[in-house]
Amino acid sequence: MVLPVPAADPLLAAVAARYPHAVREGLPAHLTVLYPFVPADELDASVIQACAQIVRAIAPITVRFTRCRVKPGLIYLPPEPADQVQRLLEEAWARWPALLPYGGKYADASAHVSVALGALAEDQDAIVGLVEPLLPITTQLSELHVAALDEDGWGIRSRLPFGGR
Repeated sequence: MVLPVPAADPLLAAVAARYPHAVREGLPAHLTVLYPFVPADELDASVIQACAQIVRAIAPITVRFTRCRVKPGLIYLPPEPADQVQRLLEEAWARWPALLPYGGKYADASAHVSVALGALAEDQDAIVGLVEPLLPITTQLSELHVAALDEDGWGIRSRLPFGGR
């Protein structure tokens, strides 16, 4: 489950052009709501309906991305303000408590757009220097995408508009 952030796609493209190993193919810029999610062969109408219920009462959310943050192996953009986005994530986590964000791998699963994953330590400053001049970005989050990974790669299974629009 992801919230697409098409306004950040040019940033990912800029990073991919110079550091292709640091950008994952298959999904455009997004805020991850819950990953890993239900396996592709189990994504049925009841799962999609449960996802739709999460966003049904939510109005579009305006966020800004103003700075890069760096953690080992990750360069990311936190949304500002983050509270509404984080509440949406927490609602999804509560709906599927057995599915831990990122498989429980990270203590901090706060909302963010990943700009570079697995970047070499010596490349991190250069990547931040490439991205930060392209900021700030202001955009509206208005749709939840249910994505699945299968033998053909990532694909969007359902696009669910927020109910308040």
